[in-house]
Amino acid sequence: MRQLTLLGLALVLGLAAASIAPVAGAAELTFSVEPASVTIDTFYDGRTLAVRGQAPAGSAVVVRVVGEKSELHMKEKGKVFGLLWMNLDSLAFSGVPSVFIAAASTGFFDLGPAGEALGLSGLEATIGVEGAVADKPALVAELVNLKKQEGLYREDQGLVRLGQGADGSATFSADIGLPSRLSPGTYRVEAFALQGGAVVAQGGSLLPASLVSTPAFLARMAFDHGGLYGVLATVIALLAGLAIGLVFQSKGAH
Repeated sequence: MRQLTLLGLALVLGLAAASIAPVAGAAELTFSVEPASVTIDTFYDGRTLAVRGQAPAGSAVVVRVVGEKSELHMKEKGKVFGLLWMNLDSLAFSGVPSVFIAAASTGFFDLGPAGEALGLSGLEATIGVEGAVADKPALVAELVNLKKQEGLYREDQGLVRLGQGADGSATFSADIGLPSRLSPGTYRVEAFALQGGAVVAQGGSLLPASLVSTPAFLARMAFDHGGLYGVLATVIALLAGLAIGLVFQSKGAH
């Protein structure tokens, strides 16, 4: 029995290794990202990622920046008796990335099924929702629209520039603007080469984003000393209110 178990384990490990190993002669895609990490300081107002790489010749290219996925809880609003707007169902969206930016060398719908799946329409198909009695696809579409208005989701057509490379490859480049509301965490930068409506090569790298300076101090204060943080926030709010009152009072005196 033990011999059979060991044989089965070896077979599973062998199949897993075979699926990870590259196929001989397969198309390759390589790229670099600058900067390699992002720091969010007091004056952070967005950052531009410079993505430069090589893809198989004749390919269209899609570059994406995707944040960590999480569950998002929201309230669905609706009219009661056709008169009053009130909170109705509690909604739980699953698989929601904090950031989703997709850029392509052409229109996503021009790239066939694989291109559509790499854009916002493909993202909507991967987000789940629980607790809704209304049309779930419509609710997911509303969530995506909300994220677009917040500047966290975006789809840029024609942003990826293609050039002529050597040895049967082509160069590509894209300057992707990160949102000003970027949260600390680890983001994934992905690049895909497409031909004939299918992905023929792809690659990815991780992009860490961290708080520094005053934002880092405030975050540590909020998590480690919540009571003191609340007192300081109240004092600052009171001082700001007094300062504004003095400014308007002095203007009124003139």
